[in-house]
Amino acid sequence: MPDYIPPGDSAFNVWQGNTMNQISSNLIAWFIADKNFQDLQTLQTKWSSAYLKASNKQNRTSADVQDKNDARYNYEKAIRSFLGEWITFNSHVTDADRERMGLTVRKETRTPVPVPATRPIATVDFSIRQQHTVAYVDEANGRSKAKPTGVHGCEIWVKVGGEAPKSASELSYKGTCTASPYTVSFDGDDTGKIAYYWIRWINNRGEHGPWSAPFSAMIVG
Repeated sequence: MPDYIPPGDSAFNVWQGNTMNQISSNLIAWFIADKNFQDLQTLQTKWSSAYLKASNKQNRTSADVQDKNDARYNYEKAIRSFLGEWITFNSHVTDADRERMGLTVRKETRTPVPVPATRPIATVDFSIRQQHTVAYVDEANGRSKAKPTGVHGCEIWVKVGGEAPKSASELSYKGTCTASPYTVSFDGDDTGKIAYYWIRWINNRGEHGPWSAPFSAMIVG
């Protein structure tokens, strides 16, 4: 997030003057303590004087420039603290007020998490006995293991033995994998059978994407 305080001295001087004028005009409406603002005004006066003197390039000295830098450092540090305490979370200050002061307006709305629209593509390593290692990528991302935006993980569903499933009701849920690959272990009684898989993305709100293309592998004993 970009800093709301301008980096250059000239732009900073314009910004601080506008900000201080806005605060001065609304001390009562924003319930700001006079003492705190007066302390800030003292530092503003030191800055303005030092900045004016250092701006005269014909007659300024290196000491004048250093005084200006020191004055800005102290003033900027104080004004950041003041704004954080009295403006940023002050319910009497509107976002329009903050925008007039050139401050960063905190956004309350979040970008909705999309429902997964793509499918995972999987491969199965069955070289280890009674175990399948299911690796997957998104069909839109090629070889990358990155999940689609907003996706929590990949649901793994399987049917062991018999004919290939014709509907999801024939499958058993094995787990949700948040990082490829996923390991599925089998009992000795499953040796020689075919494991049929359907997998799909699930987002952070529990919404599912479309099923992958079915795939399968033998369970080696």
